Amino acid sequence: MAVLGPFLTETALSAGEVLHDVDQPIEAIFFPSSAVVSVVTPTRDGRSVESATIGFESVSGLPSALSGEPSSSRVFAQVAGGAIRLPAAQLRDRAFQSAPLLHLLLRHIEANISQAQQSVACNALHEAGQRLARWLLMTQDRVSGPVVPLTQEYLAIMLGVQRTTVTLVASAFKREGLIDYRRGAITILDRAGLEREACECYGLGKIRFDRLLKVAA
Repeated sequence: MAVLGPFLTETALSAGEVLHDVDQPIEAIFFPSSAVVSVVTPTRDGRSVESATIGFESVSGLPSALSGEPSSSRVFAQVAGGAIRLPAAQLRDRAFQSAPLLHLLLRHIEANISQAQQSVACNALHEAGQRLARWLLMTQDRVSGPVVPLTQEYLAIMLGVQRTTVTLVASAFKREGLIDYRRGAITILDRAGLEREACECYGLGKIRFDRLLKVAA
């Protein structure tokens, strides 16, 4: 919105760059333009699992930026690219002066919460192959092309599984002609086939997310 225009700056995010970390204050939020960011929850033993993927459709760090509370998750750039940076203090100041802006931000928060809730159900109830297909489709939606620049290490984090599990499932998808992969990148060859492999969480999540953001727009 126009009220935020003077405070927005363009920035470039590198792959793996941490934007927000657990128990740390959020100084700024980021609107990805070509970058894709991941929201993950780390555990004390060093493992992590992703709860949300954010691209050009939304914004990172919004709830904590509005509340002024420290981040409850780690957010990092999954795919390098551009983003728009907005200081959290300016966001809070303008949001509480503008009811339309606050309403828009709340819709985005609801959309991201809905995605996180769907991810919890998906991680608990569905097989690794179904979940891998879902995450590949979600990431492709945000990079707008057939090549998804993801390493198997990132995919393991996204799925909350061992890297060997990712290798087995990705190899099966490759044999079926659904994907091809090289070091650091996966090419989706058969999107329709990958959608058939995915669990219902992909379609349900997309419908809910699109509905919330359509209302927000």
